[in-house]
Amino acid sequence: MGELMGSHKKDKRKKSKHKHHKRSQDAGGDACEVTKDRVRAHFLDGNTGPWAKDLAAQDARTARSAQSEKNTDLAEVAASSAKAGTATIASTRRGPDYSVPSSIDIVADPVLHALSTRRSISKVDPETPNDSDLLEIIRSISSVADHKALRSWRFLIIRGDDRYRLGEALDEAAGVVRKPGETNTKPLRAELLLALVSSPVKHDKVPEWEQHATAAGAGHLLELALWQAGWGVMWRSGTLTNTESVRRLHRLDDHELLMGWFYIGAVPERYRQRLTTSTRPLPKPEQFLDTL
Repeated sequence: MGELMGSHKKDKRKKSKHKHHKRSQDAGGDACEVTKDRVRAHFLDGNTGPWAKDLAAQDARTARSAQSEKNTDLAEVAASSAKAGTATIASTRRGPDYSVPSSIDIVADPVLHALSTRRSISKVDPETPNDSDLLEIIRSISSVADHKALRSWRFLIIRGDDRYRLGEALDEAAGVVRKPGETNTKPLRAELLLALVSSPVKHDKVPEWEQHATAAGAGHLLELALWQAGWGVMWRSGTLTNTESVRRLHRLDDHELLMGWFYIGAVPERYRQRLTTSTRPLPKPEQFLDTL
C-alpha cells in the first residue's frame, strides 16, 4: 500500500509540476490558482502538497511583472489626480511590493492550513463535542485580541429541548402561529448550538464598537478552532436575532448584543469528499491588501 501511495504521489507531482509550468506561461502564474491547487493536493495526499517546493523555488519574475502592471495603473491614477490638484500625493504613492517571494507555506503549516481551508458546513451530523471539549476550545480562543483585556463576551450552550424554546422565541418574534404539534425546525439543524453574546463595559479608552469587534473575533476564532479540531460549524444570525422575545430567552441585559448562533456537529462524509475535489476559486488576496 505504501508503494502504491508513493507511486501515486510521484505521478501526481509530475502532473502538478507540468500544470504549474503551463499556468506560468498561459496565465501569468496566478497566485490564487496555485494556492487552490496546493490546498486540494494537501487534502488528497495528507502531506505537504506537490506545489510546496515549486512555489518556494519559483522565480520572482511573475510577481515583478504583476507589480509593474499595477505601477502602470497607479501612474495613470496619479496623472488623473494631478488635474484635481493632488498630483504631489498621488505621484509618491506606491502599491505593495511583491517582488520578494514569500517564505511562508500555508500548506505545510498546520495553523495556516486550517485558516486557508476553513469552510462553513450548513448541514452537520448529530455527533458533537462534549462540554469539556468546548471548555478547551474556549480556552484556546481566549487569546483573541482584546483591548484592555475586558473579556466582554461569552457563549451560551443550547442543546436538547432548549433548541425548541429557541424556535418558539423566534416564532413569537416573527408573529408566527403554528398548528398544534408543529414546531420551528430551524434550531434543530444541529444537536449543539452556541449563542455568542457581546457584553460591552464602560471604558474611557475602549469604545463599545471595539468590544463588539472583539466578540466577533472570538466568534471567528471559535469557528477556526472547531474546524482544526475536526468539527463542522455554521454561524447563523438574521433579522430576529435581537428581537425582544429572543433576547429574553438568552437573558440579555439592555446593553448586550446577541451576535448569532454557531451550529456545531460532525462533518458529513459527502462534505469531506466535496472538499477534496472542490474547484471553488479562492478570492484573490490582492483585493484585501493595499498601501496608504
